[in-house]
Amino acid sequence: MFFSYNGVSVFYKRNMGLGTPIILMHGWGGSNVSFSGAYEYLCGLNRDVIAVDFPGFGASDMPGSEWGIDDYAACIEELISAIKLNKAVLVGHSFGGRVAICLSDKEWVESIVLVDSAGLKPHFSLKKTIKVRRYKRAKKAGKDLSGYGSADYLALPENMQSVFVRVVNTHLDDRLKNITCPVLIIWGKRDRETPPYMAWRLRRKIADSTLVFLDGGHFAYAESQVKFNLILAEFTKGGKECLFGRQ
Repeated sequence: MFFSYNGVSVFYKRNMGLGTPIILMHGWGGSNVSFSGAYEYLCGLNRDVIAVDFPGFGASDMPGSEWGIDDYAACIEELISAIKLNKAVLVGHSFGGRVAICLSDKEWVESIVLVDSAGLKPHFSLKKTIKVRRYKRAKKAGKDLSGYGSADYLALPENMQSVFVRVVNTHLDDRLKNITCPVLIIWGKRDRETPPYMAWRLRRKIADSTLVFLDGGHFAYAESQVKFNLILAEFTKGGKECLFGRQ
């Protein structure tokens, strides 16, 4: 199925089941298939579950080169409006977590699951700091910058590179204090892309939050699929009180 946001055609699939709709939002470079294990499991429980392809990925159209993280958030809001949802649970991995954080103050958000979420300002290592300085010097000197950037950046079409830069340079730390809905934070113990200190920072900054670690790295939700599915199904059935007891 498709809906349109500002002329961009966006794909999603939905199982019309029971309970509050659960929206699965993939990471950068992924698609609705990224959460296929969780999607199929929730379908088996006859839950109402939606998996979306963000613009630029999967079956969705490319976004405009001027897009940033708030445009992606507005795109999900358009989905909510298009299919007439009153409430939803947002589940976001990495980039999808960024989008969930941006939407956390909306009245229709019942709860959020942040899975190895991006969006926080990182601690740069010395190696990373040196790379950034070299890039800035090269840019200032007018040198060819085509060899600079991460593998994710270099693999993108040219119009998506500016979107990527805009997204990764938008830090969402200041928005955490405004999150009042229940939040479950699920993290890989060996995540190197969004290291565990980010999970602990989210736990400290979000008042009504609980942190659970899984075996694995940045894609621990797939590496520990059975445990992830059980935790997700229980949390989205009744919130934190159901899964962990009132804390």
